[in-house]
Amino acid sequence: MLPLHPHDPPTIGPYRLLGRFGSDDTAHRYAGGNGSRVSAMIVLLRPRRATDPLFRDEFARRAEALRKLKSPYVSRMVGADTRGAVPWIAFARKDEDTLADLIDRNGGGLLPEEFPSVATALAGGLADLHEAGVSVGPLLAEDVLLASDGVRLAGAVSTEPSGEAAEDVRHWAVLMSAAAGDAGPPLRFRKVIDGCLHPDPDLRPTSRELVRMLAGTGAGRESGTSAVGRRPRRRVLVSSAAGVLAVAAVAATALVAARDGSADPADAPEPVVTDCTEAEGFAPAEEREAHELEVFSPMAFSPDGDLLVMHTLQDELSVWDWREGRETARPTTDLDRLAGFGFLPGGCGIAAVVMEPEPRPGDEYPTPVGQEFDLVSGTATGYGSGGSTGGAPSERLPAVDGIAVSPDGLVALTGSGAVQIVDSGSGETVGTIDSDGGNPVFLDERRLGLRNSAGSSDWSITVWDVHTGERLHTVRPVADGVFAPVPGTDEIVYVHGGEVIVWDVVAGHRVDAFDMEEVAELREPWIREVVVDPRLGRVYVTWWDSDPEDYGAETESYSGAWDLESGENLLPDGLVPWHVAPHPDGEIVAVTTEEAGVRFLDPETWETVGTL
Repeated sequence: MLPLHPHDPPTIGPYRLLGRFGSDDTAHRYAGGNGSRVSAMIVLLRPRRATDPLFRDEFARRAEALRKLKSPYVSRMVGADTRGAVPWIAFARKDEDTLADLIDRNGGGLLPEEFPSVATALAGGLADLHEAGVSVGPLLAEDVLLASDGVRLAGAVSTEPSGEAAEDVRHWAVLMSAAAGDAGPPLRFRKVIDGCLHPDPDLRPTSRELVRMLAGTGAGRESGTSAVGRRPRRRVLVSSAAGVLAVAAVAATALVAARDGSADPADAPEPVVTDCTEAEGFAPAEEREAHELEVFSPMAFSPDGDLLVMHTLQDELSVWDWREGRETARPTTDLDRLAGFGFLPGGCGIAAVVMEPEPRPGDEYPTPVGQEFDLVSGTATGYGSGGSTGGAPSERLPAVDGIAVSPDGLVALTGSGAVQIVDSGSGETVGTIDSDGGNPVFLDERRLGLRNSAGSSDWSITVWDVHTGERLHTVRPVADGVFAPVPGTDEIVYVHGGEVIVWDVVAGHRVDAFDMEEVAELREPWIREVVVDPRLGRVYVTWWDSDPEDYGAETESYSGAWDLESGENLLPDGLVPWHVAPHPDGEIVAVTTEEAGVRFLDPETWETVGTL
């Protein structure tokens, strides 16, 4: 990122400018944010382009097409003004590494194992853009983001559009040839690249044909963890649970759905690829409105932000395509109301704690156990005894009182005096932690936090290495042991002594603290949840008075939303969420209140922009 020029504007729309990503003949590209953290790339037209009526119209058309585009390979558009004096578009972008950074670190080119994921992701981005009617023009390594959830194209409107999809395919080949460095592209890609460089545009493959050709090279079948990211959204839909688990394992490490390498790419049938909103494995038997439901527990968005899962007082797991207001899945099973749930990285599987249908011999009540619900196939997989398919475990599953999912698909199961770490792809137990702690929360792929208690008011948090089983850190005291990690850091956020505390678990010291004014007035405050929104840099805390002064009086609920940079409580008076789920791209904030249903709020204005 480059420093701002003296003549650059201080703000564009709601964004404060923090620096420049670069410029071309069409536009300036700025880094923008709400504080000191980058949250968006803003593309601002140059004055001569802004006064060209034809170009303004084309810019507005492209903005509208990009607003509707949902692609895992193209940064999501988060704002635009195409009618102002100088039009602009903003895309979600953090201060992430780029392809140019990776090439520099490698000494001038991609490593052979890095090449397939970048090539296939960019081809997929071009195909999605072309289907939306948007051409790109020359591709720059600086505009290819290597984010934690995959490789994405960030410069969809920042260059002079070529107007020809065939030219974009050639630009893809030019960039990938340059990115390969002196060694050149891996041999199996060279024929594909040569075809894209054909001097006759009519003889070049289309971008969608390019995606299929790359699948034929085996680019989607690389083993091991991808060197530069994962594809979080699309996956091949198959009918069996075993097939779904196999696809999930591939989808977590590759960027293109795998195909049978024994078939010729030109003759092999194209796989049916869709997003998880179309999965019908647990399709509800009848329609119902969400405002009829009372949401009991925290909610969660899928990794791509398209689905919202909630637990209702009807003891059901309810999954919604929130944009369409349509319930897509409703597994018919009783959940453990306090144990939690979470989406698996692919987005079409949910790990949850469910109650067995009948009590076991000698038990008075049914046993809670860990299960995965695959929204595609409509099957369940039991966790904790090697895994099973179809909800019929070969061994008795262990009792579970808490569950959590890591960013790379590990599942932590607490209960019975130890913590099991299960690989969601294989169903195998890959490790254990010697702790009777509960309410597991993954800080990242390696570290797991557990809530521990030595008494009714003596709560602490222990942090463990999930691979070695070693205890790394202890944090105490913590009100009710409720906390949330700040992704990408060593920090956690928790409540104690009437303060929201940001704590660095590695350094072992307080980073910041924010006052909770209402807590001082309560006899027994009970922390309902702590939620960190890393995209917007906020922490949401909800709590209530568990011991009101007047016996029998209705308990009062309280909430706050603190900016992690400034410490300001941003929540307006009169808004008291019970549960909060920030959208992963910062698009909206889903909340529940004392009223039934779910409200979607604009995170800047707090206005209600939709409901379920």
